Amino acid sequence: MKVTDYYTQLGSNAIGVLQASLGNEDLELLSSNHAFIHDLSLWLEVLDARPESSILKNAVKEFQIAILSNNLGFYQQAFMGLRFFFERTLVAIHFSAKEIELNLWKLGERDTYWSELVDKDNGIFSTKFCKAFFPELKDEIRHFEAITTKIYRECSEFVHGNQSVIKIIPGQISYSKELFYEWNIKADAIRRVVLFVLCLRYLKHLGGDDVKKVENTIADEFKSISQIKDLIIN
Repeated sequence: MKVTDYYTQLGSNAIGVLQASLGNEDLELLSSNHAFIHDLSLWLEVLDARPESSILKNAVKEFQIAILSNNLGFYQQAFMGLRFFFERTLVAIHFSAKEIELNLWKLGERDTYWSELVDKDNGIFSTKFCKAFFPELKDEIRHFEAITTKIYRECSEFVHGNQSVIKIIPGQISYSKELFYEWNIKADAIRRVVLFVLCLRYLKHLGGDDVKKVENTIADEFKSISQIKDLIIN
């Protein structure tokens, strides 16, 4: 088979998976995850001048690609992209409080590690980080830390190619309803964590106009967290 015919056939298979993905009766999670791209664009707008914003922009681009990959049946790549988005977003927020480390990373003189992002003493969900930026959320951080650790570990199984993953991924490009929904469920959980850490780090330090720009992205999500709800301009 000619190389052009080979890849044309693969592309045709992927389009068939896309049609099956979008043909589901229940696309609520997919719609919500897609809408999250717009929500993130509003946060990027208010954070545009910050030095860590370039990391966030790259992360959002990869999230869009991960959604597309899931819809096309590239499931392992979709989960890998989802983990990349999650990790890079948390890296950006972690570096927002460590500008020296951020600059060293931009110079290629520093690496990033998941362990430092979730470090009990100095990570994003540490008491120190919370006290510095939004101390009123101290009773919420353990819950979101637990979700973060669980989801990251589960996505990492696809990155490392664990046996539990290999046996459920189709051997060729084909539609899997189970993986399609599993990806969207994990993406939805990550969406909530990302919105929470954006609030944790930035919300108390935004001006009134900027809070107004992002309030619709968090109003429904955190209506049960009064500390966040009280900061939203009505």
